[in-house]
Amino acid sequence: MKRLTFLCAVLAAFFTASCTKPTPDVVPPVPSYESGEKAGHITYQLLIYSFADSDGDRIGDFNGITSRLDYLDALGVSAIWLSPAHPADSYHGYDVQDYAAVSPKYGTEADFKRLIDAAHAKGIKVYMDYVLNHTGKGNVWFADAKRGEASDKFDWFLFSANPSADVTAGKFPMLNGYNAGEWHDVTVGEIGYTGRLHFKVDFSSASKTLTVTKTDAAAQAANTDASVSMFLWVGEPGKAVRMYRTGTDVYEITLDVDTPWGVLVRTSDTSWDGGTKWGAPNGKNVLAFGTPLTLSTDDAQDILFGSPKPMKFQGAFGSWMPDLNYGPVATAASSGPFKALAETADKWMGLGVDGFRLDAVKHIYSNERGPQNPAFLKLWYDRCNATYRKTHADDLYMVGEVWMDYNAVAPYYQGLPACFEFDFWERLKWVLDTGTGCYFAKDLIGYRQKYASVRPDAIAATKLTNHDETRAASVLGRSLPKLKQAAAMLLTAEGEPYIYQGEELGYWGKDGDDGGRDEMVRTPIVWDKAATAATGDLSGHIDNTLVTDEISVEKQKADANSLLQTYFAFTKARNTCPALATGKMSRHAVYNESNTLQSGVAVWYMTASSGAKALVVHNVGKSEVTLAFDDDLSRPVVTLGEMSVRGKDLTLGANSSAVFQQ
Repeated sequence: MKRLTFLCAVLAAFFTASCTKPTPDVVPPVPSYESGEKAGHITYQLLIYSFADSDGDRIGDFNGITSRLDYLDALGVSAIWLSPAHPADSYHGYDVQDYAAVSPKYGTEADFKRLIDAAHAKGIKVYMDYVLNHTGKGNVWFADAKRGEASDKFDWFLFSANPSADVTAGKFPMLNGYNAGEWHDVTVGEIGYTGRLHFKVDFSSASKTLTVTKTDAAAQAANTDASVSMFLWVGEPGKAVRMYRTGTDVYEITLDVDTPWGVLVRTSDTSWDGGTKWGAPNGKNVLAFGTPLTLSTDDAQDILFGSPKPMKFQGAFGSWMPDLNYGPVATAASSGPFKALAETADKWMGLGVDGFRLDAVKHIYSNERGPQNPAFLKLWYDRCNATYRKTHADDLYMVGEVWMDYNAVAPYYQGLPACFEFDFWERLKWVLDTGTGCYFAKDLIGYRQKYASVRPDAIAATKLTNHDETRAASVLGRSLPKLKQAAAMLLTAEGEPYIYQGEELGYWGKDGDDGGRDEMVRTPIVWDKAATAATGDLSGHIDNTLVTDEISVEKQKADANSLLQTYFAFTKARNTCPALATGKMSRHAVYNESNTLQSGVAVWYMTASSGAKALVVHNVGKSEVTLAFDDDLSRPVVTLGEMSVRGKDLTLGANSSAVFQQ
């Protein structure tokens, strides 16, 4: 504490020298931290696939993150939240294929371990993103479950031939109603095959066919002739096997097959674009041995070996994300998927992972405002924390994505120590848009009082935007003064703040629910040259006006007026001043929700348990204001914009801020 107080005094002395902001053309040094100095609990959300590439394939990876830990350290973060690291069906990773593995495109487990150890050496914890609501359609459990009731994983998912009737009859305790749009067609039964088969693909006529026959002929290795572009994709998750050309547009191969799934025909083993995938026409995807099956590239359904029953499965997020079935919440901890997921979480904690961000937790049980999800999350947290406490003296960190208003979020603190506070950004963007700040402190204090009524030590995970939201820069009209003040208000309020990748650089973009595409809010970081940015996993869906050297990290480091410099200043202040680092908010006696004559200012105190106290003042209005205080204005901690002090009078320009030790 003495060290933090000393550092805070050093900052104060720097600013007191002029009682105004630093000279604009003087570039401050990039902050540095010694062990134990980052007390502000700041987390950085990063997307593995678009943060930093280490091997030149233009896809972000573990080693790329490791190489940029100095930057994250300078930004003052004490933790990083990684996007899903597992193998997945899509680029974003939220449709997991295997929870016990890391995606090979990001590197190896050894690379991941190296990242964790290197982060820990800089005082940075590592949080994994975990998806408990659903898997990917390509998940190994789902592939097994589709074999039907013969599979021990059949009841890990929600299958039904008549979901409306089954839901009404109460067959699925996780669901409190039937929604036709969340049920998707699937064929369930023995759909795979084990044995030796001969495959013949005939593209010599307008009708493309696949003929599969049982055989005792010798099995063949995959063809190595790169001039042949015809492949079988066998099994799930499967592999590409190059066939042999045996005639004009005719291809054959004999293989030993052991698959719970089936087969697809591909004309490329690298591209997944339309036209390279050939499967069965809809409703005709069960092949008969020895009979040519007409192929389709328009629909391209999985070609199956068996004759399963047509059924449907529940997938609230779409047909590519089947929901997991934990059964009644009272017995959820003994369900197959719960135990399997917990075992994988144990593995990652054993590797050194410090916590988890839980995706879409309000959807696990469909009654998002009912008691089931908080009760389930308590089971999950207690199970994981029991493992963590075997090797740690403190409790496991876990934060839930509960995308609702604060009243609805509060009950989730029965299960989790931390939840994202979406209302923080909803309120802040209104404040900055209208220039009305006088209600802000009252609102935030009210949110926290609500959480504390459920869990006294509740952690409000504050944020501006994330990977599913239109960027703050787009919402605020790319206004640099407003973006700087948004950062200042985030980093001077009570809670544990998150900074989303690129937010500190002013990246913009609209998400898919706001007229854009999700990829547009997941832009790769440009470190120095756009040519090296990790653009490769976004399928070209990138705003190229963002991927430019001119707003790169290096450019903004060298610009005293950049948004990045504002983040550097306020994260440093938060980390080194105890009142900002861990303080609780309280109202100011004069400048509060009742003082509508000064509606453009947001003022509050931050007070730490040690008694350290700071006065926080933000002018969100469009014009300069002068405010009279009885508070101590002699020890400024950090400022933004235009600020001057004359005795007890504080003058702040538009979108300007100041913090003073008390």
